[in-house]
Amino acid sequence: MIIVVSDVHLGYEHADKQSFMSLLSDVGSSLGQSDNLVLLGDIFDFWRRNNVSVLLENEDVIEKLEDLATRIHYVPGNHDFTFARVNPSGTTPFSIEKAVKLQEDGTTFTFIHGYQLEVLSNFEPLTIEEYEDLCFSLCQRTGDFLGDLLSFFWDSIHLSFKKGDKRRSMVQAIGDIPEKRKDLHKVDRLARSRIKDLFLCLGKTDRLVFGHTHRPFVDGSVANTGSWVSNAQVRNTYLKIENGEMSLLQHNPT
Repeated sequence: MIIVVSDVHLGYEHADKQSFMSLLSDVGSSLGQSDNLVLLGDIFDFWRRNNVSVLLENEDVIEKLEDLATRIHYVPGNHDFTFARVNPSGTTPFSIEKAVKLQEDGTTFTFIHGYQLEVLSNFEPLTIEEYEDLCFSLCQRTGDFLGDLLSFFWDSIHLSFKKGDKRRSMVQAIGDIPEKRKDLHKVDRLARSRIKDLFLCLGKTDRLVFGHTHRPFVDGSVANTGSWVSNAQVRNTYLKIENGEMSLLQHNPT
């Protein structure tokens, strides 16, 4: 069995920490050594708060994860991209990779956070690598500096954009919450298409699971895990993969 959860945004005022901790107790504790828990990014939010402060106040979450018997995979998102670079030695209680592939009942599942799909669909000619550099910087310089950093980033790259291009507003929108961004339907469309297989190196029968957009769904071979923030239209959702089948569930704390 594989359980997948993303976009808890611990450290953000709208994060539902209590429900997430309940999920780890109710569902996570039932997982054994042959099962997998995939934390699909943005579990912590380092764009709005100091990295160390966020982790210190959520030390109980880390301890809860350490106590689980299952294998844990952490896929960094754009808001916790710090993890992709500060601990390359792999000494954390879970493995950290930007993409994870797991087999379940003979089917290959690929797990990414999903910012890659937004860059491909909305931010061209910004590359995924440039976006990741920006995400790392946003994790290190939080609070009111976010807008200044986005402006500086625009000034450093705008010459590569076509004259008259309106993508400056898109770059500035990187700092907006998904609930306010207007073009996320393009991300969903790309995720549901065969085109994404070419960019993500997916096999014809591979299943894709991602988060990032806070828009949960299961559609054939593609699924989005949703989010755990109170200002999302649908919240506290996670994915269960068993016998090769994906099910989207909503956690209701007992």
